[in-house]
Amino acid sequence: MGGLPRHDLWLLPLISLSTAVVLLIGTEATSRALWPEQLFNACRLYDPAVGVHYRPNCSTTMKTPEGPWYVARYNDCGYRSDAPCGPLPPSSRRIALLGTSLAEGHLVEYRDTIAAGLETDMTRLCGTPVDVQNLGVLAPFNRQLLSRMDEALRLQPKAVVLVLSTYDIEHAGSEPSAEDREAPPQPIDLKEWVLRTVRESRAVTMAQHFLSLNPAIYLRLYLRYGGETEYLHSPLSAKWQPQLAVLDRLIGALAARAQRANVPLTFAFIPLKPQVALMGSGRAMPAGVDPMALQKAIAPIAARHGIGFIDTSVALRARPVPERLYYQVDGHLSGEGQPIAAAYIAQQLAGASEGPFAGCRGVIATRIGVTP
Repeated sequence: MGGLPRHDLWLLPLISLSTAVVLLIGTEATSRALWPEQLFNACRLYDPAVGVHYRPNCSTTMKTPEGPWYVARYNDCGYRSDAPCGPLPPSSRRIALLGTSLAEGHLVEYRDTIAAGLETDMTRLCGTPVDVQNLGVLAPFNRQLLSRMDEALRLQPKAVVLVLSTYDIEHAGSEPSAEDREAPPQPIDLKEWVLRTVRESRAVTMAQHFLSLNPAIYLRLYLRYGGETEYLHSPLSAKWQPQLAVLDRLIGALAARAQRANVPLTFAFIPLKPQVALMGSGRAMPAGVDPMALQKAIAPIAARHGIGFIDTSVALRARPVPERLYYQVDGHLSGEGQPIAAAYIAQQLAGASEGPFAGCRGVIATRIGVTP
């Protein structure tokens, strides 16, 4: 019995490869049609003097593959707030919101952002209008925030709330990306190109999303292959000590500015999805893992500088499946999770024994499952 004809030796593998390529292209095209994406923010600007900011009176349409289409609008000061940034009537009080992507409400409809929820909830609790000017920007937590604090204090707020996540602290002090600085991108090698192609694949995103919906599979894979997980171990490793030192310096500088202006500053902490997933009711805690390790390290920093500290983990973990409050692949709090964080921040501000909102004792919609 003879072997394959000579031309089949290369033709059959070529057909197999072509079929695989067609299937991959078809899968990717279908995924992109079902889960479209628009992450470019046409209102985003970068100025070396002030860092990342947004064009005043600008709007842009955006979408993450996992979320809805939404319009990001910026007011007359370039803040993502519905209300103008001018002087308030005597009957109103103002909160200035600072931070990075979570403060801004990245990838979330404005009505579902922390800023919008905080404004609505504080107005209900206080019985008088409370205006929230959202100075949050999609940028690293670094010295840029000091100039944003000066800008916030010029708005004459009654309080400043700084919203930071685990990710922000992990990357505290890092510089803006080449894209932000409008610098030419650096060349990448073949391995980096392959990894980037896989990361940007919409089909891979969809697969990750649905796989992450199973907490047992998600947590096992994350703890084993998720990369940086040292923030889940107490005490924090030596690798985290420089980041805590940077956080200490930046918080100290922000607190000093707030204290000179006689405006209270509160640090609101937002955990990552793995942290609240591990805190979920009935979840078995792996040996050596402590999802509160980072909070235990940063709460004393806030206390040392005389500012308030609010850990929104308390509210987020009270939900039946708390990891569903996040975009599964992107990792930001979704439009379901941000209002819960906002309601808890509002409760804590209004429940304080002193401060500009201590007299507020109204009622807000029950969204968080915990009491002040």
